[in-house]
Parts: sequence; C-alpha cells; structure tokens
Amino acid sequence: MSSEKPRIIYALIATGVKPLVGYSAFTGTFDQICISYLKNIGPGTSAAVKLEANDYFIFYLNEGNITYLIMTDSSYPKATALGCLESIKKEFAAVLQGRNLDNEEYFGLNNDCRDKLKMKYDYYNEHPDTSNEAIDNLKEELNKMKDEVVAASGLLDQRGDKLQVLDEKAEALSKSSNNFYQQSKRVRRAELMKKLKLYGGIACAVLIILYFLISLVCGSFTFNC
Repeated sequence: MSSEKPRIIYALIATGVKPLVGYSAFTGTFDQICISYLKNIGPGTSAAVKLEANDYFIFYLNEGNITYLIMTDSSYPKATALGCLESIKKEFAAVLQGRNLDNEEYFGLNNDCRDKLKMKYDYYNEHPDTSNEAIDNLKEELNKMKDEVVAASGLLDQRGDKLQVLDEKAEALSKSSNNFYQQSKRVRRAELMKKLKLYGGIACAVLIILYFLISLVCGSFTFNC
C-alpha cells in the first residue's frame, strides 16, 4: 500500500489475545497481522516494533491486561504514534475497566466503541505532525505548577515583608519596654529617696523634741539628772 503522507493504517484495542474493537480506513490483511501479534505482548509492556516482512511499524501499550495497538507506515512520526496510543488509552481505559471483558465476544465492542476509535484514528492521520498529547499534558501540568510556585513565591515575599514589619515592631516594643523599665527604676529610686528623706526628717524632729523634753525635766541642758 502506498500513501502520499505518513499514515496510521490500523488501530486495535484488545484484552489478552482477544480483539475488542478495531478500525482501519484501508483494505488488506492489516487486522490479521495485528491480531496475530497480540500473542507476543506481555502485561504491562510497551514497544515500537518494525515488521520484517513489510515496511510497517506496530506500536503497542499494555496496561491492566488491555492492549492499545496501532500499525503505521515506517515514516510515521514515532512521537505522534506514542501520543496517539496515550490518547486512545485515556479515552477508553475507564470505560473498558468498567466492563467484564472476559465475557465479551470477538470484536464485541465494535458497535459501542468503533466510532470513538475512528475519531482518534482520523485525527492523528490528519495531524501526523501533532505533538505528543501526553507531553502536551505534562507541559500543561508543569506550567500550572510553575504558576503555583510563582504565586506561592509572591505569598512568601508578602509574608516575608510582614515578618520583617513584625520584627521591627517587636524590636521597637522591646526598646520601649526597656525604656519603661529603666524609667520605672528611676521613679522607684526617687520615691525611695523621698521616703528616706521624710523618715530621716521625722527621726531628727523626734530626737530634737526628746532633747528639749529631757532638758526641761533635768534642768538646763546639762543632763545632770
């Protein structure tokens, strides 16, 4: 088969070696080749394999015992092929895992899922140079994380400014309290001196009064008695 531009030739979703849904816009034995290759796929594996008998590649991804597979021209961009597989998995994983696939018939999901698979097939055939959707999603997540980090950084700056203001206020309060403490010591000292002077004055007055009283009793100021 020849084509003017790189193409996805066949798309297939299977469980084990049993195909569930498949689609191709071309006629040929592509479905038989892909179905026969399912026996080579182990659980939890993914690969890009060049078929020796012809000029095609098989890309597959197995997850949760479900295999997502596409066959492409050898010139089809590998990054786009992997992006197509990720996109198909993202579209169908939740739906397929909610079904009892062991009881499904051979191509038993064609009626329900073939149109959705065709949409993916057509999109990636019309946009062979599209970037890997998984990478795009990762970039989007990284951009969101960057924005969150920037926002958090702004909050930290604001908090830093607030902490600096609080430190300055605390320092000013500490100085103010120290000044108040020193001033209170001076006030207490002054009050104490006032009391000492008062008590000293009273004591002197009492002594002078006693002196005069004793002098009056004893006569003159000789203390002969």
